[in-house]
Amino acid sequence: MRFFTRIAVATTALSIAVLSPVVSRAQALPSASAVIAKYVAAIGGKDEVMKVTSLKQTATMDVPAIGLSASMEMYSAAPNKMSAKTNIPGMGEMQSGYNGTVAWDINPMQGPRLLADKELVNTADNADFYANLLYSPEHFASMETVGDTTINGEKAFKLKMIRKATQKESTSYFSATSGLLLAGVTTQDSQMGTLTVTSTMSDYKQFGGLLMPTKLETQMGPQKMIVTIKDVTINGATESAFSVPDQVKPLIKP
Repeated sequence: MRFFTRIAVATTALSIAVLSPVVSRAQALPSASAVIAKYVAAIGGKDEVMKVTSLKQTATMDVPAIGLSASMEMYSAAPNKMSAKTNIPGMGEMQSGYNGTVAWDINPMQGPRLLADKELVNTADNADFYANLLYSPEHFASMETVGDTTINGEKAFKLKMIRKATQKESTSYFSATSGLLLAGVTTQDSQMGTLTVTSTMSDYKQFGGLLMPTKLETQMGPQKMIVTIKDVTINGATESAFSVPDQVKPLIKP
């Protein structure tokens, strides 16, 4: 999405009258730092976030178009670890993870593989625990409020962000009222190429000192996935959750 439009106008009283509301509206937009500060306060505040060192989440994933429903376990930990297991009836278990050094993916149809190059860099960046909870500015090359819009009937500020490590651009939408994150648009590198991913977040609930979304609807190409969080355990991820699976170990070069 690109948000800048240049308009050439004559220097007449009518032109000034037409442009004044546009200029006023642009000036009324809050800074990106102000939007992020309101978001952090809304989810519980930085002090509460910093008390959390790991998360364990259980969820269901539904793909309505093909009638698929699967169970999920997701783990994340500071500073930069994550893993996920998805059990798909009739297919088996899918796994993915990053232990701070090695990133992997296990698909019952394709077997295990190590992530490398751009996929590895993106995975490492996505695993940054506090950057993803706090939108820490040091992890972004730029953050800018570029407009406002309506998400599910709620006014939202639109922020364009560029991650420093990957130079990947994304757009995030934060509620003007509550400050909570409502939606996001980004890209994802996969074996099928680069895909646009559009997500909406809703049904925020309290877990410990944090307010977190429990429903995530993701549109990736023609496919829509709905993840419903059933439970979140604060500081509930053990180190074993990030161990490299046995199927992957033979792929690691000495």
